[in-house]
Amino acid sequence: MLLVGVITILITSLHTYTLTPPDLLPADETLVLFSSADDVLLRQYEPWMPILKTLPKAEIPRTIAIVQVPDEGKIIAVFARRPVVPDALPSGSKWTQREVGPLFVSASSPNIFPLLESPPHPLSASEAFTLLSRGDAERNPWIFVRRTLLPAPASLTDAVLDTLLLNTTTHLGIFPRSGSGMVVRLFPAGTEKGSLPLAHPTKEPSVFSVALARPESTFRTLQDTLPREQRILLETKILTFVSATFGADISFTYDVLPLLTRPARVTLAQSASGTLSVLLQGNAPDAEAKIARLHEAFRGSRTTARTISRVFDGRYTFRNVRDDTHMITDEYAPVGGMQMRKTIHALQGEFCSAVQGEAFLLATDCALLEHVLLDQPQGPGASALATGTFSISTLSSLAHALPVLLGPSSPLHPVNTDVLQWSLSRQGDIRTLTLLPLP
Repeated sequence: MLLVGVITILITSLHTYTLTPPDLLPADETLVLFSSADDVLLRQYEPWMPILKTLPKAEIPRTIAIVQVPDEGKIIAVFARRPVVPDALPSGSKWTQREVGPLFVSASSPNIFPLLESPPHPLSASEAFTLLSRGDAERNPWIFVRRTLLPAPASLTDAVLDTLLLNTTTHLGIFPRSGSGMVVRLFPAGTEKGSLPLAHPTKEPSVFSVALARPESTFRTLQDTLPREQRILLETKILTFVSATFGADISFTYDVLPLLTRPARVTLAQSASGTLSVLLQGNAPDAEAKIARLHEAFRGSRTTARTISRVFDGRYTFRNVRDDTHMITDEYAPVGGMQMRKTIHALQGEFCSAVQGEAFLLATDCALLEHVLLDQPQGPGASALATGTFSISTLSSLAHALPVLLGPSSPLHPVNTDVLQWSLSRQGDIRTLTLLPLP
């Protein structure tokens, strides 16, 4: 019995000594936990969490939590273990310091301490924390945060990103990478299916690029879940583009969406003159016939009438409208192993395509398409739910097209970087968003 008692005391003492902040924090009330975060990292999140402005600076990394205390509001708690490094814990009349188990805690209000004493549902036991912290969380700085602390959607691009990326998310794990870059884990993953091989990105500089494993399904999700006002705005923008490109005879739902039943990539590129061009890559059954209809619609929506003006005696102007079939050309040529079709109007734009079996590329800029065909990697790209690139400066200048979560002032934006590449993948009940500078 004596031996059992000694062992019990030793085990209990060891458990008490190894307690960590997640063991003390209540899962339901903890809004965010910064683990081993230096002061630079903490200050980046002040726009999202203004209460951090009340936290004194320190020269060392710290573990800090923001807890929602009933009838009190948000409270900051700073944790340290013996020996406590100078300035690790805030002090002064606005801070209360106490010893909780093996940890020293300094809090912006004493009302947090009852919640830290043997919480019935500690953060460390929650499924969200357990899955998001799996891996290198104990060795590197990271942030556990509730989705409710993220900025609310304020624009169409915000609403689209929120719907596609955060629709089922309740918690995030944010892992700043050494140097530049960011990994964001999202819990739970929801009902989205697994990754698929995606089309290669083009080697041409682009303003924005996105490849989706299931583009048709993604669009249906947006239709079903976007707020009504944002859904109408999105559909209007799409219909306006389709109508301007192909005329009124083409339906996005019945003529374009059938091309997007398999993985596809859309790219926006900007010419030297500032004109935006669209490139679409994908695979679809009966692609050649579907795309031929688009060419005919483009051709039919352009006029071949030409106005000729002549001045007589330096005073009289006569205008004559003539039908000029040379205003629009339609030709085929083999390029890069695919059959390229160019439908070009002298004044009203161009539409080009390349088809090989079920694989296709479409573009509103024939030169762009030709460059891509001549320098296109062979075979499928990496598997993911989605991948892409975007230019922060360019998209920010296009009518605030960049979501606030990825804007220049967002803490998710890797520092000193303008063009980013990103990917979204899934492992079990976690989705992972990776942001890296474009090489």
